Amino acid sequence: MIFDFSDKINVKGLKIIFSNDELDSHFTTRDVFSMSQTHSTNLKVVNEKKVDYNNTDGIFSTKKFNVLKIKTADCLPIFFFHKNHNIFGVVHAGWKGLKDGIIEESINLIKNHVDNIIDIEVLIGPSISKKNYEVQKEFFDYFGSEFIDEIDNKLFCDLKGIAKSKLKAFGLKNIIDINQCTYENKNFHSFRRDRTSKRMIGLIYYE
Repeated sequence: MIFDFSDKINVKGLKIIFSNDELDSHFTTRDVFSMSQTHSTNLKVVNEKKVDYNNTDGIFSTKKFNVLKIKTADCLPIFFFHKNHNIFGVVHAGWKGLKDGIIEESINLIKNHVDNIIDIEVLIGPSISKKNYEVQKEFFDYFGSEFIDEIDNKLFCDLKGIAKSKLKAFGLKNIIDINQCTYENKNFHSFRRDRTSKRMIGLIYYE
């Protein structure tokens, strides 16, 4: 099953899709760039000589012919794109990446390719919602109390809220949250729900 979120964005020819299955076979004449995600803050601008990046949690491209791939099962897939520039990319952001600064690192990378960072647009794909993401008390040390609720002696953290706050701190205004919870929607893989090793495949590319 393919989930197409391209109608959420306003960039001609740009596609953002998700599936429970591998999608590489759809692109027999194009390079599909992927990453071995490790909850790091390591980012790469992809190179046609290499299509799989180890220990990497964000990939970007300045060439529209490239296809960028991410795998998730509760963490945030955060897509970056720009109407007037070729730069686009996708970042894998779990709690550790958010804590360690993967969004800040992404903005610093993008700044090298655009005239004005506030023109960058962002889409947050399927990811776990606050009410389903139970955490431990050390999360107060990581993110403060603003994004954590205590309900029935349990703590729940808003990862998407943290990401949006960080993005807005750089002046970004066009942030699209498709508001799909991987835990609740059984069409999506969820590690928290099923302890599965399976992952959703997300792609960003130009037609």
